[in-house]
Amino acid sequence: MSFFTVPVFLVMAIPSSAVEISLKICHEDRYYPPYIHQEENVTKGILVDIIKAAVKEVNVSLELYSKPWIRCQQDVISGQAHALFAMVQTDERKQVFAFPTERKISEWYMWLAQYPVFTAKGTSFVAAEYSPNKGMGAPLGYVIWDILNGNNWLSPYQYEPIDGLKMLAINKLDGYVVERQIGLHLLEINNLTSEVEVNEDLLLQSKWYLPFNKSFYKSEKALVEEIWSHIAVQRKKFEGVISPK
Repeated sequence: MSFFTVPVFLVMAIPSSAVEISLKICHEDRYYPPYIHQEENVTKGILVDIIKAAVKEVNVSLELYSKPWIRCQQDVISGQAHALFAMVQTDERKQVFAFPTERKISEWYMWLAQYPVFTAKGTSFVAAEYSPNKGMGAPLGYVIWDILNGNNWLSPYQYEPIDGLKMLAINKLDGYVVERQIGLHLLEINNLTSEVEVNEDLLLQSKWYLPFNKSFYKSEKALVEEIWSHIAVQRKKFEGVISPK
């Protein structure tokens, strides 16, 4: 996922710990089961359950809202939101978002995400042997999109996950990369399981985090780190429910 910088002067005032805190957390406005989805205008999913349970442990109120992914990032950088999910950490992102410290980064994460290549049934993908024909796709703004772009593997056309998977079914793409469980769920609910398959060759495996606004983290470090620690506890309750493969 890519991001952009926002001038420091746009960062809003952060509430002190003496004031009751209501956390405002942004998430991407996409249908990505089993992690996040809408049912009768209610946001549900594994990541939502993890966050709600973690925040409940620290006795603060919570407001979840959705926007396009890059606008979520803008809201957190500017201070309009306290945090966003779910984000892969990069060196660039550490400059503008607060992630768990190096001592805890391997523990305080939301989920371990796998990004395989989905292809048309009967075809395979081997990264070391791939030579673009129609090109590949991935969600815009994601780290995996940057990886494809850096390898010059991208299709000239941009597709959201469900459209990208449909393009595979009619041989309009060489492959599409999306998180494994999201891709499998989208194949199932769109009746594409007989036309599209997932390859075992991973292009990316990375942890997802709940990063915070840097100023808020500095002001409320104990609270944020307690939330991160509870996220790790709640994640472990779900890890046995969904197999990574």
